[in-house]
Amino acid sequence: MTDIFNDGFDTLVTKLGTISGLPVTVSSDPRNINPPCVLVDAPTFLMPTNVVTQMDFTVKILTIGPGDRKALSKLLELADKIRAAQIGLIDGRPTVTSLGGLEFASYDLTIRTKVAP
Repeated sequence: MTDIFNDGFDTLVTKLGTISGLPVTVSSDPRNINPPCVLVDAPTFLMPTNVVTQMDFTVKILTIGPGDRKALSKLLELADKIRAAQIGLIDGRPTVTSLGGLEFASYDLTIRTKVAP
């Protein structure tokens, strides 16, 4: 039996990993954060049928720095690389992400995919 949820997660991580200059970390191991990078969180999913499932992933783009124009420029550059990869980017929101007592200037992107068994 196919595990479509894990397959959908792994497929997105693999696709993000093919983008040049975009280090990827999965949410299960945030200790390996080395900004600038992306952190893939656990997805939400919607099943209008039992055949096709829509999966929405929050992908956090993190960078170092005080959140100034230089940090924003890097975040937007990385977001544009993800947009150019045409993997289902539907929106982005600026934020600050706290990990291990540190705060990172970041963007939360939503990437929508569809998976089927």
